[in-house]
Amino acid sequence: MTNRQWNPENIDRVENLTYMPLERNYLKVMFLKTGSAYVCMMLLPLFLLLAEGLDCKWTILVCTESALLTAAVLNLSLLPRSFSNKGFAIREHDITYRSGIIFRSSVTIPFCKIQQVSIGQNPFTRIFGLYTVDIVNGAQFLAGTAIPGLTEEKAEEIKAFIIERTKNEND
Repeated sequence: MTNRQWNPENIDRVENLTYMPLERNYLKVMFLKTGSAYVCMMLLPLFLLLAEGLDCKWTILVCTESALLTAAVLNLSLLPRSFSNKGFAIREHDITYRSGIIFRSSVTIPFCKIQQVSIGQNPFTRIFGLYTVDIVNGAQFLAGTAIPGLTEEKAEEIKAFIIERTKNEND
């Protein structure tokens, strides 16, 4: 065992990594999921029309629908930028996933801490043939990280690589 001095200049910074982008079709998934959520939310206030004895139901309905429509347009206009900020990088001893526009985050998981790796789909990603690699680690705060928007081949390749590296790191 060695006890070498640590030099901050020699460390690969997470900000300097070359991130692999997600599949372009994942942007369509993001639009579909967000649009569906807003449509569902915009349908809920329509139940106000069933209320009897509510004097200002049309005012409440118009204000609520206007606010939701404004939020939907703003959210949908930010999705392309959000998509361009998503990506992952695999290094020798860890995997990093980044996301976010305003509140950017990068999650780095050492292979030695990974407990489980799985591949999954939801109804929206299934439409476009995309998969998500779910990584469960030993940390209590960030127990799981998902890398969405991958083709089946890429997801299987990442899963196999992580499993292999996990075996090697823990030996």
